[in-house]
Amino acid sequence: MRYWRRGIWAGAVLATGAVVAVAVQDRSLSSTGSLISVLGFVVSLVGLIGNTLIVGVGPVPGEPSPAEHLDHAADALAEAVRLHWQAEWRLRRLQDPRPLPVRWTTAAPWLADFDENIGLRHGGAAELDGVLDDITRVFARVPSRRLVVLGAPGSGKTVLAVRFTLDALARRNTGDPVPVIFPLSTWQPDTTSLYAWLSTRLTDGYPALGSVQPSGSLLAAELLDTGRVLPVLDGLDELAAPVRTEAVRQFNSELDQGSPVLLTCRSQVYGQVVTEGDVFTAAAVVELQPLAFEEAAAFLRLTARPLRGPAGERTTAWDPVLAQSRPGDPVRQVLASPLMVAMARAVYGESGNDPMELVRRPEFADPTALEEYLLDGFVPAAFAGSARWDAGRAGHWLRFLARHLEHRQTRDLAWWELHTALPRPLPRLGPLLLLGLLAEAVCLPLWALGGDPALPAVTAATVAGACAGYAAGTRPRRKWLLPLLYAVPLSLVVGLTRPLSQDPYLTVPFAGMPRALGWLAAGGLYGLVIATGLAAIAIPTSPVPSTMPFFGRRRRRRRPLRRWARRALAGLVVAAGALLVGVGFLPGSLLLVALAAVVAGALTVYVARGEPGDAAAKTARQRDPAGRARRLGRAMTHGLSAGLLAGLALGAVFTVTEGASAAVRAGARDDFPVSGPVAHAPDGSRYADAPDGTRYGLRADGDTYVVLPTPVHGTLVHHSGTDEFALPDDVRELDLCAPPARCTPVDQRLTIAAHDYRSDGEVFTVRLTDGRTVGSYDLSPLLNTAQAEWLTRQSPGQILRSAVVFGLAGGLGLGLVAGIAAGLHRWLGAPADVTRSLSPSASLATDRGTALARALLIYLAAVLVGGALPRLLALPDAATIGAYALIPTGVVTAALSAWGRLGVARLWLCARGALPWRLMAFLAEAHRLGVLRQAGAVYQFRHARLQERLALSVRADL
Repeated sequence: MRYWRRGIWAGAVLATGAVVAVAVQDRSLSSTGSLISVLGFVVSLVGLIGNTLIVGVGPVPGEPSPAEHLDHAADALAEAVRLHWQAEWRLRRLQDPRPLPVRWTTAAPWLADFDENIGLRHGGAAELDGVLDDITRVFARVPSRRLVVLGAPGSGKTVLAVRFTLDALARRNTGDPVPVIFPLSTWQPDTTSLYAWLSTRLTDGYPALGSVQPSGSLLAAELLDTGRVLPVLDGLDELAAPVRTEAVRQFNSELDQGSPVLLTCRSQVYGQVVTEGDVFTAAAVVELQPLAFEEAAAFLRLTARPLRGPAGERTTAWDPVLAQSRPGDPVRQVLASPLMVAMARAVYGESGNDPMELVRRPEFADPTALEEYLLDGFVPAAFAGSARWDAGRAGHWLRFLARHLEHRQTRDLAWWELHTALPRPLPRLGPLLLLGLLAEAVCLPLWALGGDPALPAVTAATVAGACAGYAAGTRPRRKWLLPLLYAVPLSLVVGLTRPLSQDPYLTVPFAGMPRALGWLAAGGLYGLVIATGLAAIAIPTSPVPSTMPFFGRRRRRRRPLRRWARRALAGLVVAAGALLVGVGFLPGSLLLVALAAVVAGALTVYVARGEPGDAAAKTARQRDPAGRARRLGRAMTHGLSAGLLAGLALGAVFTVTEGASAAVRAGARDDFPVSGPVAHAPDGSRYADAPDGTRYGLRADGDTYVVLPTPVHGTLVHHSGTDEFALPDDVRELDLCAPPARCTPVDQRLTIAAHDYRSDGEVFTVRLTDGRTVGSYDLSPLLNTAQAEWLTRQSPGQILRSAVVFGLAGGLGLGLVAGIAAGLHRWLGAPADVTRSLSPSASLATDRGTALARALLIYLAAVLVGGALPRLLALPDAATIGAYALIPTGVVTAALSAWGRLGVARLWLCARGALPWRLMAFLAEAHRLGVLRQAGAVYQFRHARLQERLALSVRADL
């Protein structure tokens, strides 16, 4: 923490130096008020964050001990794993009528470690032979509790892993490790450690394990570190060949002595790994054996549709095929694989197809051709009984998905990765480009109907800036390039082309740029603001589905009316608050405010969380208020730190560069806008007279004034103890002389000076011939462009100061909105206490709810921060601008979520016919029919060979 304290002190010193530098350059402390307000608030907030990080919240007496908490989490995980794999076992019909009798024997001795390291007595490896139902007992005979299961493709390794998991869970006692199946195809051993990958996979499949514990680590990591998880690592052969040896090396280096593991791999691949590297330390090795033909034949008869024989006896379509089979026939060779037996059952067992073609057709003399034929027929046979999906189109869609997975070299069919099938640059920037097209579809017709041409130009520049900034953050190690590559060139363009005077009606220091260039600069800057907000809110370029249960399927609870009443009350409160705030700040747009309030209330009802369904979990929450406070503190600290850092960094880099370049221009300009002799007045000011008689004056303190050449006819309005000068048109239109105001005609030569920007609309002051200085109404009819720019011109110090203040205040508003939204989103989305596996459909629903909730939080934070902060702390209006700039960013975050990217992918892929429009329903049907299997939030093809065959299919697309 000493580095954090040093950082705070260093930042305070730099901030103080900036204030002193501005004060010295302007020779006045009064000009630094806004800068001091901004920096003071930032330093106070950073100090608060630091104290939160350093002090923290102490433990609460009476709460469960860490060991008890981990035991409860392990028990909940065991129940979730059991429910998931029991459902998968039934969907694969492995219990109908009974599993195939898979057998194994001890593998060749050179594939295993020494018996002494395993803990076996000499020759004890022979006791490891067994059948499917013996797997947990055989595993228990291995003293080291490490077992490697080898086998040929389709020999039943995954089925054995599932059987082991279910049997181990059935015999598990409290405190025993929980077997969890981890498909190894997603691991990258060359870049990710074993325990880090295991922790990530646990969190992906079981979101509650992603909660942060008091120790600062994830619950999943603590379960792994304390030995409460038994990894069942399925498919070492599915890793890329160059990293398999590294994977085994990590097994040997990271796993502690006695850590239980079950590993599956193809026999040939494991032999290569051992030859090139080493054996799995202390692991016994067994190898699955081919099915006996009699066992496969008996299974096919038991599962086939019954037929009536010649004498009325019971027979099946398989009986003549099996009766004609002889040793060495292709049919016998193929049916030695449990996978091919399952394919044959699906293609012929219940479809009515005649399996006699397997022995009649001459092309099936090759066992490989026969296997490919069975694999090709599996999908049509599976979908033959589907009343919803045509088998031909289903095969087309599944072939596309298989080719997509083969291209990505993965077995996981994740719905949130389907956008990677789009052509570049759509996988990364597709949602932004789609939003840009929708915005242009609205702006272009408005322009064609006579609207402002700035709308489509600014929209295009905004999309370009957002895409550039968002793309720059695709590589985490190069995020620092964002302000250098995009903000610096843009700020230089603004600084070299902006007026050197302050627009008296706007607080933006670079308002008044050339029209077309101003549109592009404003749009580009706004795009960078959106990209910065996305970075602060932690919107990744390759998102994964959120596990935050803002919305999702929950178990029904009692008293649903009370739950909905609370949701409705929350929605009404949010809608009323949004309506009041909107009416206060947008009184001229009541329809828009009302619509926003209705949307905010509806989204609140949609994402509001109900009471916890588990009584124990509810009791734990009630007795752990400090835990909730800790989570809130961590979430807000993390969110505000990221938000303020991103917002202030962008504001500082942009405005310092822009202000410095404009200040250099201001220092090199002429003192007066007209040529001619310069005279000195008794009060120390200098002035020059234009040919038309206008006098341009420059006082010693840098203020400017203009003396008009001819007398001006006007009115001096006396009201509420003040005098203001007004032109006749304003007097008549505004009825300024109505009682109790009194008016005095004025007809004299005026001296006009600039007035600091004020919200009451006063821009210029007028000095009368009697020496009095009064405020004024609109004097623009008296001033031409040169005179107005002279009156509002700024010194180099004023330009730099106004730019820095604008950047810091705008960055502060932007950072607070992003930080508060990120912090609340992180806190409110804490994983549920009851562990449940996350299905693909539930994952999609959860991510959709999270995306909508995030958009709502951004909207509320932007409105509240933009409306309240500048008034509470007397900050410049730039803070309001920075906060309000993120209001539409909520829509962008929703589009860039995993759910939003899936929508973009569906628009493209479904329109081309590559996928069905009802994608998730189709995948769920394929899972129900046994074509796909579920592994957490992803689907996988039933077997790697099925995926490979579908990907290689040469059938024409439909």
